[in-house]
Parts: sequence; structure tokens; C-alpha cells
Amino acid sequence: MMIAKLRPLTAISCLLLSCFIACYSYAQQLETIRVGVLAFTHPDNVAKRWQPTIDKVSADLNRPFELIALTPSELDSKVAQGKLDFLITNALTGVSYKKDFGTTSLLTLVPKGNNQPTQAVGSALITRQEQQVNSFNDLKALRAVSTDKQAFGGFQIFAGEMAHNNLNPFNDFKTISFVGFPQQKLLSLVVNGDADIAILPTCVLENAINNGDIAPNILKVVLTKPSESFHCETSSQLYPYYSFSKLGKTDHRVATDVIRSLLSIKPSEQAAIIGRYDSWSATVNDSHVFKLLKQLRRWPFVTNWTSIFRTALPWGVAIAIVLLLGYIHHLRVKRLVVLRTRALQAEVLEHTQTQKALLEQTKQFYKAQRVLLTGEMASGIAHELNQPLAGIRYLTQGCIYRLSDEQSDLKDAMNKAIQQVDRAQSTIKRFRNFCQQPSVMSECSLNQVLEETLSLMGAEFARMQLTPVFTSETVKLTADPSLLQQVFVNIIRNAIDAMDNSPVPSLSITLSKQAQQASIVFTDNGTGLSETALERLFFPFETSKEHGLGLGMIICKRIIEEHNGEIVARNNRDSDPSKTGLTITITLPIKET
Repeated sequence: MMIAKLRPLTAISCLLLSCFIACYSYAQQLETIRVGVLAFTHPDNVAKRWQPTIDKVSADLNRPFELIALTPSELDSKVAQGKLDFLITNALTGVSYKKDFGTTSLLTLVPKGNNQPTQAVGSALITRQEQQVNSFNDLKALRAVSTDKQAFGGFQIFAGEMAHNNLNPFNDFKTISFVGFPQQKLLSLVVNGDADIAILPTCVLENAINNGDIAPNILKVVLTKPSESFHCETSSQLYPYYSFSKLGKTDHRVATDVIRSLLSIKPSEQAAIIGRYDSWSATVNDSHVFKLLKQLRRWPFVTNWTSIFRTALPWGVAIAIVLLLGYIHHLRVKRLVVLRTRALQAEVLEHTQTQKALLEQTKQFYKAQRVLLTGEMASGIAHELNQPLAGIRYLTQGCIYRLSDEQSDLKDAMNKAIQQVDRAQSTIKRFRNFCQQPSVMSECSLNQVLEETLSLMGAEFARMQLTPVFTSETVKLTADPSLLQQVFVNIIRNAIDAMDNSPVPSLSITLSKQAQQASIVFTDNGTGLSETALERLFFPFETSKEHGLGLGMIICKRIIEEHNGEIVARNNRDSDPSKTGLTITITLPIKET
């Protein structure tokens, strides 16, 4: 039951689908066919002449046709854009389109009263009756006028005749002007003496005389050529006139139907009468049109630079954009190279200055070592000599006390000995005071001192591929920044030497503040020290270096103690057996200035 009910619905659906497909196909078949026609005069006049012909074809094919009258430049543009299906043009334009746009000539127009479509149009050179023009050389003294440079039946054909006689219409007339349409206007210019000669299509003068527009025996055609079958005088060879062509994209089946319709037009029909032609015929021999193109130096006998330029323009623009982008990239790279070179030069200069500063600090440190060593030696010598000198003085005084008054000479000698002992003690004291380097205390930032120290050691860090980890708080205290920097440099240098064979060297520096104490902790992952070496780290002349003096750490200890601070060292393995290296901790009191 259900299936029986669905059968009518299925039939209706199929019917609607078939109608839709048929309508769609019909709409496709009824796509408008566009026919372009070349217009030198007003487009409306050209459309009126050819519209009956197009209406006849549209009626025969039962589909819409559109006639579009176009100037030469407009026609070139439409053909290039592929917006036309058929063309009605003069023979010269039709042949010219063959190469660039693949047009194919289908039919040739047979003019009214002429059974020779190959001899349908030429150029007539029209002047006044009294003007004598017997050869082409006589044209050089004349003022010429024509309708348009692209007009086939007028200027183009006669330009070919002049080229055949080694003349150029633009150079070999006295003057030449293009005044446009209508063509009768040119005849008036010649009659009034505003021009000496007019270049017009054949039969224009004869038609003007027959229509009463101009009186006979006023104008004449000069440099005429004989033509048995042509009823008008001509100054040039005769050529086919209008041709009907299709573009390469046009369906050949539509073209076949159009040809069949055009060939069926009879001279008595309205389309032929208004179109001013007798009929259409199969394409005629157009070899002499090619000869005209050769005389005019147009394709295919010369390069069509306009077409080449139009084709190559997108590629040229793309190449120009690529070259421009490449040039911009080149400028950018060049700029980056300049900036990088300047940066490298600045880095080299900064490195050189850093090396000089480090060298100066090293000299100052060694100088301080020598001064402090001399002070230590002076203190030791004073300490060692003061006791025997004091004993000598005490013994000498005891002897004086035991001498009698009669022994005055001996007393004098003993007193002089005591004087020499006092003198020696004074000399030793002065020498010790001279060797002691006084500290220049001032308020300083411990952060800044450490940062400057790390900057000075930058070259050494780079050599070791080491980046120290510096963690700090803001700490200000009263100290001698120069002496503290010497301490820090010595500790860091010892750490670098200890990490010389480490696969991944590591150095951390931590500055912290606790109550009134500043703490600086240096931790490395070097070889560390033995228990014996660690115990004697701050003893003079104790060193593990091959060429070391063993005075660096004792000097550091003396400087820190002079600042009322403390310096201690411990091996990292004491807190963690898996670790290596040494940790040195410095504590300094924070005093207000």
C-alpha cells in the first residue's frame, strides 16, 4: 500500500527534474552571441547599417545575437579579452587578428553592383580640377587630409601605394591631417582650398556627385589605375572589403549555422539593402592583403611589439617585483652587515679596554702583593730585631748602673751604645710604617664592585666557555673598593685555574645581607683542596701552583681582616660527597659613613 502511494510522487519528482534539466540546457543554448563590428564613424550609424543583418541571423538560428559597434582601440580590447564571438571588419584588420587572437575568416562581403568581391574597395586621391598631379613626386608639395590613420578604404591602402613608390605619407606630404568623419567633410575642405588633396575610399566622390552633394567637374581623382570591372575611379589596387570572422573560442557548430544564414541573404532582402551589399560569399584569396601588410610594415612582416608587450607585461612586472624585492633584501643584508661590523668593532674595542683594565688591575694586585709582602717582612724583621735590641739596651743599662764614677769613659761608651740601639729601633719602626699601605675607605656598592670584577674577567670566562651565575642583593658599605676588587679577582682566578680540566666549568657568586653583615660566597666545581692544603690555605708561601708564590690568599686574608671581616674556605664534598670544588665565604661588616 505504501509503495503504491509513493509511485505518483516519484513520477512527479522525475518530471520536475527533467524540466529543470531541460530549462538549464535551453538557457545554456540561448546564451547571447556577441558580434563586434569595426566603426570609424558614429557607432549608431554603423549599428543601424548592420543590425538588420544580425536580426536575420538571430531569427534563422532562433537565439539572441548582440551587435556591438566598436572603435579600433575598443575592438582590440574586446577581442583580447575574449568578449566577442564573431567580427565584421575590413580585410586588413581581419588578417591582422589571425596571429594574435586566432581568428578565422569565414565569409567575404560582395558589394552592391560588383560581382568581384576581391575588388571591392580601394583609395581615391581627390583634388581640384585645376590641380595637376601627374606622379607620386608631385604629392610632396600638397597638403593632404584623411579621415583616420586606421581607415582601411582610405588612408591604409594609399599608404601602401606610397610605400610601394618609396614614399612615406607622414614625411612626404607637405602636411597631412586626420579630420575624422563624415567623409563628405573632406571633399568640402578640398573645394574650399583648405586642403590640396583628400585620401578617401573609392566611390565616395561618385556617390557625392550622384546624390547632388557636390557639383560635377569641380573635383577629380588623380593617379588613377585602370579597372575593367570596377565602376569607380581608383588611385590604388583594389582589395576585398568587409569580412566575417569567428574567434578561436567560438563553437564551430554555431559558426556553421551563422554561415548558412548569411549565405542565404539575397540582394532584395532588407538586410542587404540597408547593409549596402549584394550578398556574402565564401572567403576569397587575400594574398594581396598580406602584400599590403608588408608594404605597411605590419605583422607578420615586422614584429608586433604591442602584442609582445601585452603578453610579456605580467611576466615583466613579476620579474621587476622579484628584482625589487631582491634589491631590498640586498640593501637589508648590507645594512645588517654594516651594523654587525660596527657592533663587532665596538665589542673588540670594549674587549681591548677590558683587557687593559684587567692588566692594570693585575699590576695593581701584584704591586699590592709586593707592598704587603714587604710590610709582612718588615713586621717580621721588626718583631725579631726589637727583642734582641731591647735585650742589648737593657744589658747595657745594667752595665752602666754597675760602673763606678771613676769609669766615666766606659759609661760614655755604654750610653753611646744605647743611643745606637734606640736609633736602630727607630729606623726599623719607620721602615715598617713606610711599607704599610694605608687603605682609602669610602662608601661603595658591593654589587657594583662585583659586577666590574666580572666584566674585567670576561675574557677569561670566554676562554673557558663559562657563564658565572651571579645572584645579589643591594649592599652598600664603607670599604676600599680597589682592595676588595683585588681580593675578588684573586679568588675568581684561582677558581678558573682549578676548573681548567673540568668538562663543564661552573662558578656561582652570591651576595647577601644579614643584619649588619654582608656575605659573599664563591662556589666552583674545580679540583678542590686536600685537607692539609685547606688547613694551610692562608699561610704564606703555601701554594699548589707550579710557579705560584703562595702569597695570594694570605694577602686576601690581610685585606679582609683590615676591613674587620673574615674569610673562610671549605671543600664542597664536606657537605655533599658527590660534589667537587671549593667554596670561599667572605663576611664584611656594614658600617655607615
